[in-house]
Amino acid sequence: MKREREPTREEFEKFVDWLDAVPAKAAQKFERIHARLIKIFISRGCIDAEMLADEVFNRVCVRIDQIKINYTDPIRCCVGFVENVHREYLRETRKWDDFCPPPPRSSTELEIEDLCLDDCLGRFPMSDRELVERYFHGEKSVRISGRQKLAAERKLTSNALRIQAFKLRKKFVSCFNACVERAEAEIIRA
Repeated sequence: MKREREPTREEFEKFVDWLDAVPAKAAQKFERIHARLIKIFISRGCIDAEMLADEVFNRVCVRIDQIKINYTDPIRCCVGFVENVHREYLRETRKWDDFCPPPPRSSTELEIEDLCLDDCLGRFPMSDRELVERYFHGEKSVRISGRQKLAAERKLTSNALRIQAFKLRKKFVSCFNACVERAEAEIIRA
């Protein structure tokens, strides 16, 4: 997540003054807004809600001269910054999720999945199996051009092809999951 620089003392003092001219009241407003921001981030499932609330304050403080012109209510202003901070937090979290690979599966699990894949595809009529294999084959640009050819060959619109592929995929996933569950149950019983 892109972190805002720390506000200067002058920027922070302008922010506090914008909250209220009386320092004690400004401190109370600051605490109320901070608590509200934390609650918002917690409700969105953020682990480090306090750090994100501080980030909102940093962004507001750094832009305080522009903000005082456009906003009259500090609470609404700060809550307005939540969406961008949250979106950046999610983007950063996804990067870490992508970085951490899933734990390796055992050879038994891989064998079960391979057998279930063959079994479930074997239950499809040849034309449906071909549609599934061709529809989901290749990288992005190859897959797109392949789907266009497939739709033309079958005299379907791209949307009709997408619907057929979705229905077949749904059947396949259901068959595959049931097959894996049966195989794992048999292993446990044995």
